[in-house]
Amino acid sequence: MSVLFLDIGNSHIKLAEKRGVAWKVLYRTTNGNVEQLQKIVAEQGGAEFIVISSVREDVLTRALKSLVEFDIKVLTTSLVDPDNLDYETPDTLGMDRFLTCYGAVSATNKDVICVDAGTACTVDWMTAEGVYRGGVIMPGLTLFHKSIEAYLPELPAVEYNIPDQWPGRSTVKSLEWGTSGSFLMAIDGFIRKYLDGIAGETELFITGGDSLYLSQNLNTELKPVHRPYLHFDGMEKFWEDLENLK
Repeated sequence: MSVLFLDIGNSHIKLAEKRGVAWKVLYRTTNGNVEQLQKIVAEQGGAEFIVISSVREDVLTRALKSLVEFDIKVLTTSLVDPDNLDYETPDTLGMDRFLTCYGAVSATNKDVICVDAGTACTVDWMTAEGVYRGGVIMPGLTLFHKSIEAYLPELPAVEYNIPDQWPGRSTVKSLEWGTSGSFLMAIDGFIRKYLDGIAGETELFITGGDSLYLSQNLNTELKPVHRPYLHFDGMEKFWEDLENLK
C-alpha cells in the first residue's frame, strides 16, 4: 500500500512520498489551495493511505473534506506517550515540533537540538531517549524582514545578508544586522543556552524553508546537520512506531 505524507504548515502544505531512501515532494502550495489535494492524490495512482501532521485546524478541516475517500491518520500529541513529553501544556504543543525532533533522534543516539526555520522558527530539544523537553518559538527570517517593511516603511528593503563590518555604518548595513543578524544571533544564543544544560553529547539538526541559509551562516560550536525533510522523517518514523504497537 502506498503511503503519502501531508504536512500542513502555517503558510504552506506539502504532500510527499518516500521513494527508496529519499523524499519526493509531490505537491507544494499555499494553504488556500488545499481543495486541490483530492485531484493531486488521485493522480498518484494506488495511494490509499495518507498520514497528516497539521498546525492549522482550519486548513486541516478543509483537507479532510477534500480527502474523504482516502484512509487517513492524523498525528496529534494525544498519540504521544505522556512519558515522552516534558511539557506543561501538551494540548497546545504543535505536533510538528515533536515530530521534527522525533525524526532527528531516529538518526542519532544523542540528544538533539532541532531548528525548524520556517514561517515561524522553532528551536527545540529532545533527549536521546526520545523525551521532548520543550523549546523556543520565534519569528522566522521572512517575518523579521516583513515586520520592517510593514511598520517602518521609510526604511529600505534589504537582502538576507550579514555585513562584513561591525557595527553597521550605513542604513542598509544596520538593517541587515537588525534582521538577518538578529535572527542568526538569537538562534546561536539559544543553542548555547541548551548546551549549558545538556550533560551528554548533542547533535544540531536544521530544517525548514530557510534551513540552507541558516546552516551556511549560523556561527555555532556544533556542526549543523542539514535535513530539509526532517519533519517527514519524523512523521514516517512516528507512524511506523504506532503501527508496530498494534
